[in-house]
Amino acid sequence: MLISNVRPQALARLGLDHAAVSARNPRIIHVSCCGFDQDGPDAARPAYDDLIQGATGIPWLMQQYGAPEPAYAPTTLSDRVTGLHAVYAVTAALYAREKTGAGQAIVVPMFEAMAQFILGDHMAGLTFEPPRGDPGYARLLTAHRKPYATADGMLCVLIYNDKHWRSFFAAIGESQGLAQDPRFATHSARAAHIDAVYAEVARILRTRTTAQWQALLDAADVPNMPMNSPADLLTNAQLRATGFLHDSVHPTEGPMHAMAHPTRWSATPPARTQTPAPQLGEHTRALLAEAGYSPTHIEALLAQGACRAASGDTTA
Repeated sequence: MLISNVRPQALARLGLDHAAVSARNPRIIHVSCCGFDQDGPDAARPAYDDLIQGATGIPWLMQQYGAPEPAYAPTTLSDRVTGLHAVYAVTAALYAREKTGAGQAIVVPMFEAMAQFILGDHMAGLTFEPPRGDPGYARLLTAHRKPYATADGMLCVLIYNDKHWRSFFAAIGESQGLAQDPRFATHSARAAHIDAVYAEVARILRTRTTAQWQALLDAADVPNMPMNSPADLLTNAQLRATGFLHDSVHPTEGPMHAMAHPTRWSATPPARTQTPAPQLGEHTRALLAEAGYSPTHIEALLAQGACRAASGDTTA
């Protein structure tokens, strides 16, 4: 398998494009994670997370959401979404090769991957021709969609379906009050008045402390979670209890926090803890030995400067 994240034009210059590589090994799965689908006019353009976020509308959406000016999402969203597309593409290609014996070329373009991600939520009325409304999922774009201020802090609450709303109103003693307001009666009505609905919940949440709300909402089975910072996650009881977060000692950097793989498998689980990234040349001897080179040949290559081994590495 060959996975790359450089422009296909550069791969071709290096003789690492699919045509060249598959001629030597027809079973190769050749995965090109690039900026743009190669059939379009932007095929050769460079791509980075910020550029793809901008090109697929995230800064526009952020401003619609209430930001004072267009802004990128504060995470490498395009890189990560594209990486997940690559994961399922590779998995499917491995399965296909197992069945057919043949490899194939896969292109995973960042722009198209993020365009699908964004338009899935926000194409809205533009789905139709002529358009039947504006772009944007109203519930996601209202400025009131944010953690709620309580009497002494913040709390994330999502009162979403009809059952949640009935339980919420019963918990706060409004079964004969707000529960009878037509704006709250159905999903469609709430969507049509989403700003007013969220603003009313914000008003109510300010009347009790975070702890009081958590106890009340948990008892009513209304979804809620604390608003955490990255620092809070490092001591989160759930993440620590499951072993997702654990402490380790890096061979050169010392004590560190480390993350495990987030998934659970019943039969073929990945390792829950991962070894640190290897130092430059740490596995040179082992890899060359695995490729069939003798210890004498390996030492000759090292002496000639054809490759490099990490200091102290004597494995073979």
